[in-house]
Amino acid sequence: MRTATMVERFLAEALGTFLLTFIGGGAAALTALSNLSPKGSGAAGLVLVALAHGLALFIIVMIVGRISGAHVNPALTLGLAAVRRFPWEEVPAYLVGQFVGAVLGAAAILIVYGKEAATIGHLGAPALAPNTGVVQGLLIEAIGTAILMLAVIATAIDTRAVAGWAGLTIGLALGAIIMVIGPATGGAVNPARAFGPDFVDFVLGVKVDWFAYLLAYLIGPIIGASAAAFLYVYIAHFPTPRTVRK
Repeated sequence: MRTATMVERFLAEALGTFLLTFIGGGAAALTALSNLSPKGSGAAGLVLVALAHGLALFIIVMIVGRISGAHVNPALTLGLAAVRRFPWEEVPAYLVGQFVGAVLGAAAILIVYGKEAATIGHLGAPALAPNTGVVQGLLIEAIGTAILMLAVIATAIDTRAVAGWAGLTIGLALGAIIMVIGPATGGAVNPARAFGPDFVDFVLGVKVDWFAYLLAYLIGPIIGASAAAFLYVYIAHFPTPRTVRK
């Protein structure tokens, strides 16, 4: 089987993250515009946002999984590289693709809902609830990302897994995570998914809490994904490969 080139994998990651941000962020923005729930914390808004993200990720895995592995998440890419399941030399291209895709996905929400999607819906950007502190948010996002990483590494990376279930399992995992932690942090569990809407909001003059982004939505997921990857390698007796794909 032909191996995808680095450019093809870059584009696949950009496309996948575009779809995740456009669909997931668009659903979150819609909850605000429809007065279901500004932060997706009400029951109707929460279910809508969780299903949108879960179904989107399932579709993404089916579309680009065989091309790039469908990381579409910088925390997952770094976590897999940390346990030698992804080559470090390919990490920069994946990260750039993911962040670019997320920014484009957030911008595309404006095409559907107009500028109010940013001024009212913040383009689906995750935000800490009033009673959630930044450190608490960091821990919550770390736990959520750890659960997502476990689903990814167990079904898509471990070759001993039952074939054909990765996309559904990973999508359901993301949906379930958002249902639990969404009311507290928005349940981004993905630095790119959080950055895209924040960046476009910033460009449009909408206030962004970059300190919360840095700690809760960037550092938190990276810590969670890396910790979960090492945990799975240990408890599943997942042998360290002698070589990583070049």
